[in-house]
Amino acid sequence: MSQPLTLIVPLLDRHELTDRSLLALQKQRCEYKIIVADGSRIPFSGSYDLDIEYFYNGFDENIAQYMNKMHKAMSMVKTPLSMVFDNDDIIDLKGIRNGISFLSENEEYSTYQNDVRPIQIEPEIKLEESIYTQKSIEQEAPRDRLFDVIENFNSFNYAIFRSNIVKCFFEILDSLKNDDFQLFQKSWAYVSAVFGKCKRLHNDSYYYFIPGNSILQNRVHKFSSWVDTRYWKSSCPQIISIVGNLYEKIYEQDVREHFFRNFMNEICKKNNLQFVGEDYIDIAVSTSYVYDAQIQETISRYSFKTEKFAYSISCEAKHDSFIREIING
Repeated sequence: MSQPLTLIVPLLDRHELTDRSLLALQKQRCEYKIIVADGSRIPFSGSYDLDIEYFYNGFDENIAQYMNKMHKAMSMVKTPLSMVFDNDDIIDLKGIRNGISFLSENEEYSTYQNDVRPIQIEPEIKLEESIYTQKSIEQEAPRDRLFDVIENFNSFNYAIFRSNIVKCFFEILDSLKNDDFQLFQKSWAYVSAVFGKCKRLHNDSYYYFIPGNSILQNRVHKFSSWVDTRYWKSSCPQIISIVGNLYEKIYEQDVREHFFRNFMNEICKKNNLQFVGEDYIDIAVSTSYVYDAQIQETISRYSFKTEKFAYSISCEAKHDSFIREIING
């Protein structure tokens, strides 16, 4: 049977952790293609009984180079679904298979994500509570879903996506030469809710986040400080253009001003700022049109019709059994 999912693992050094993640997949007899997108200083090498497609993209000296790497990785995906996982984490394929089955049966959903748990490996195994706790985004109206994800943000990093969505998304960010982590994180979530409902569950063994020194810790800034960074002047109109153009492409409605008002409301709440005036909103929305031609050119290359596929595998995915058999086995 042709598999409906591709796994993408972006690398930035820490090769011993990549080895651990790939060995865990090998131990589970992973049936999916794995694209290893390497942005390390020294290229990764290893031999595994896995279907791996590897490419080296040069060193990820900044977020923009990471966006370029992810665009190239996504352009290699041939399956209707894809999922990105970090090279220092471990995924449970039983939980992943349940997500694939869900998306096969529910075409109105753009993404699926289950339990993302931090786990301490040493000196002893300790499973912590879920990182993401927000509920599913399941409103029928796309505008309601968009406003929900703005107000109740949780990262979509470890979700299973319909591939045409993330292919287009990373091509847009690469074309903009985006070097802003917050633009990447927030627009990824917002775009997902525009395209469809987003299932968020917390009942399956699915993804294990292993805490450590983040490779991005010196490259990112928090949402609460975004407006004070050098990125804000361009990222603000860019996120309006990204969301506005995709929304209009799918629903033939202009949502820019309504989106930006809700977005800025959340920005101001997080920064304890007074809400911006009408002039600020008008200028930001007007400036967003500067990026339209570039973004529309990318969007024009994609069809957003849901690709149908058959998949009906159901698994019992439990934390204790996965830890016993794979992590501690």
